[in-house]
Amino acid sequence: MRQCSTLYGPIVALLIALAAACTFDGTTDIREYYFPVRELLGGQVYAYASEVGDTTERRYWYYRTFSRDSGLFLVGTQYDHFFQINQIVREKIDPTGATARQVLLYEPDTAAQKRIPIEAVIEADDLFPFRVRDSLGVFLYRLKYRPPFDTSAEIYLIRNRRYVGRGPDFDFEGKKHPTLRFALREAVGHQAEGAAEIEGTGEEWYAKGLGLVYFRKTFGSEGQIQLAFRLRERFSMSELERRAAKAFGAEDAH
Repeated sequence: MRQCSTLYGPIVALLIALAAACTFDGTTDIREYYFPVRELLGGQVYAYASEVGDTTERRYWYYRTFSRDSGLFLVGTQYDHFFQINQIVREKIDPTGATARQVLLYEPDTAAQKRIPIEAVIEADDLFPFRVRDSLGVFLYRLKYRPPFDTSAEIYLIRNRRYVGRGPDFDFEGKKHPTLRFALREAVGHQAEGAAEIEGTGEEWYAKGLGLVYFRKTFGSEGQIQLAFRLRERFSMSELERRAAKAFGAEDAH
């Protein structure tokens, strides 16, 4: 009996470990391809460069993780190439994925001559799933808001994400990172006395250990509007502030 225990003990331990690592529902765990939330407790800026039109254009996202009694939250603040805030997205990081909890969109207020935050109504909150099965599943993100310049109107966004499998390796900071691809379908609409809507398609790449590293979108029946941005740099908020100060200083000098 003692010999059997010695022989089978390691085997049982190995089987338990394998069972813990396997999934029996046919899903794949992809959470390592989302933003590294634990590493973002101190905050970091992701700088994305345009690949169509004006290739000098940049979009900056400052991501920072907050740990609260109610759970783990990731807050993303987007700045345009003029270093003005466009939006703030507060996400809840759950075992099943990232979901939107609050979205603030910054719109120009001509009367006050400044940008003011408008809180959007989140109607569907899926941002990124941590488990996927196949390309048939669709993850829905939908919000709406009323612009300050016309509160009788309503603007809405509908975004469907669909997991489509592996993407190309992404070269960044001297390393190759494996990626996953999501196909996108979007609709942006404006409802007032009449209604107008424009539809678009595209894709996103998420790299292991990095998060979103590339996206492209095409809107209109003939592709009149095209966007494509690729991650170029990561740096601290103090570096973003330094760049903003330099840009404003250069403008003031003229």
